[in-house]
This record gives sequence, structure tokens and C-alpha cells, in this order.
Amino acid sequence: MPTEVALRPLPVSVTSDTHEWTEGDASDLTVIQKLAHSPDEAVRMIEENDRIHRRQLVYRNETASVAIQRAKAEGKTVDRLTLPALDGRELQFEVAHADLDPSGFSGSLAGRLVGQPDSMVILSFRGGREAFSVSSPSENLHLQADPREPGEIIVKSIDPATYVQGRCGNPDHDH
Repeated sequence: MPTEVALRPLPVSVTSDTHEWTEGDASDLTVIQKLAHSPDEAVRMIEENDRIHRRQLVYRNETASVAIQRAKAEGKTVDRLTLPALDGRELQFEVAHADLDPSGFSGSLAGRLVGQPDSMVILSFRGGREAFSVSSPSENLHLQADPREPGEIIVKSIDPATYVQGRCGNPDHDH
């Protein structure tokens, strides 16, 4: 595995104004090796393959941090963001709550998908690195997105029943 992380390691297959979705099966070992920062991260991704439906690297042309800093400069707030799903699909995220550092450089946003009252979206960011979760039961849409490099995010379609390992609660006590 390379010791230096390559930025934008995969070719683009689909583009929009705000995102570029990469080609290749990001569950494949050769693609995982291009995405992972370390052998440990590669092992984690390989082990995760059994708990996800699909994984895709997406390049974001405008991160949450950039959108928030631009809005602050204009004296506005961000009430909607466009998030990537898989294969060129974009989701409109309606922000209901924001917990932002005064700089706009880091924070978290919570809300739902536009037109999906049963959905839940949580996005956290620091600089150009972002992570988010989307759950929309009525659409059977469950996404988890992990940061890779600034402006790069790994979007995964997950099964919420199998994605999280372990149990909730205190492991020392049976309830």
C-alpha cells in the first residue's frame, strides 16, 4: 500500500454541478487499496463489506464548510445543502438545527430530506472533511458517508439492522 495518500485516486464516471461520482467497485480489494490511508483502514473496509450494500467515492465541489462560510460572508444562514447518494443521485438536505463553530470551519447540522418527513440527516464537518448519515425509511434509503480527504467522501448504502456491530448499553450487564 502506498505510504503517500493519492488525492482523487479514482476516475470520475458521473458529474453534476456539485459532485463527481467515481467509477469502480469500492468494495473490490484493488479499489480499497487506492482509498485506504493505511493497511488497518483497508482491513476495516474489507471487513465492513459484509455489512454494506455498496460503497462509492464521491468528490464534492462544494463542502458544507465552504457553503457555510460563503453564507456567513453574505450575512445568511444555510438552510439547505445538496448531499451525494450513489451513482449520480443527489439529496436535498433541509437543515433544522445547526451547531457551528463561530468560524464556520467546523460543526454539525441536523434535519431531514426535503419532502421526506420520516427522514433524518446528520452531517458533521471540520474543514473540508465531512461525514453524514441519512435514514429515510419510506424510501428504504440508508446511507453512511465517511471522510477520506478534504472534498472527498466515501458514501455507503447500508442495512441499518446489520451495519452497527455490537450491542447498545453496558456490555458488563445483561438486561
